[in-house]
Amino acid sequence: MHPTLYTVAYPVCAAEDMLAIDTWRAANDPTGHALVRPHFTLVFASNAVDAATYLAHVAAVAARTAPIAFHCRYAMLGTDANSPRAHAYLVPDEGYAALSLLHDALYTSALADALRLDLPYTPHITVGTFESAPQARAWCAARNQAGVSVPGHVAALWVGEVVDGRFEHRGQFELIG
Repeated sequence: MHPTLYTVAYPVCAAEDMLAIDTWRAANDPTGHALVRPHFTLVFASNAVDAATYLAHVAAVAARTAPIAFHCRYAMLGTDANSPRAHAYLVPDEGYAALSLLHDALYTSALADALRLDLPYTPHITVGTFESAPQARAWCAARNQAGVSVPGHVAALWVGEVVDGRFEHRGQFELIG
């Protein structure tokens, strides 16, 4: 059995923006906050290949990908058809395509069969998990009315797995394209 691995990109942002994100996550998603720091997930829970193959593939994609600038200006409701819970996401308008293309590039070659075609990909940073969609929607509406502006960039991919409720890193690959 292969390990269940994820690939994430940690945003690099101004200290006050990271503090706001971290504060929102601590208040509205304590489980996620304890698991992993703010991130864009690019590969979700894949055990399609062995760790060495996975890591080599992510390294190859990172080597041909340049760092990605983004700017999140929208808090978006995210729902789950299998649960009454809902999420609040920060979604980039600038950098959306580049992050999506990176996601697509990661789901080629060794990971091509792991892509779930039933779930559309939206690059986002999760900032809250709520008991209901109306709660999440109200939180997002309040943030959007106040004005969301989180610029930054991603400069590396991190591969890891969840062990004892924590995201443990297995590899880091700079975006050098």
